[in-house]
Amino acid sequence: MELYLLRHGEAEAANIGGDEARELTEKGRRDVQAMAELLLRAGARPECVYTSPLTRARQTGDIVARALGLAAQPDDRLRPGAKLGSVQRLVGEQSHRSVLLVGHEPDLSSIVFHLTDGQVKMRTSAVARVDADRLEPGGGVLVWLVSPELFAPR
Repeated sequence: MELYLLRHGEAEAANIGGDEARELTEKGRRDVQAMAELLLRAGARPECVYTSPLTRARQTGDIVARALGLAAQPDDRLRPGAKLGSVQRLVGEQSHRSVLLVGHEPDLSSIVFHLTDGQVKMRTSAVARVDADRLEPGGGVLVWLVSPELFAPR
């Protein structure tokens, strides 16, 4: 299985709507669009996109899904606090061989760690590809991790 883990783009500071309503900044939108283009250039073709239901994650998922010709689906199991077990249950319900998940920190770094035994730091708009024969601790390999700072237009 190819598992793509994408941290939401840069978001505005919390406002009256609270943390759940935070929207992407213009920089966040640009960085996410750049990551979507990178995924296309890299030949990534996830069969589905799942996002945390929080606004910034949904916006991120919508941008990427649109670029990939898909529709993003919010799922409560990707809310802040998501663990590997949440991902196992979500992905286990599907028969897809390639899935893109949009979520939050420190959740995504922790999930990558549990799958690969490698510590990573997922910056905003960063995407990691983990290939896994089985979605369980130590069952995956980190193929790559890319942050928009490497190439995104400023």
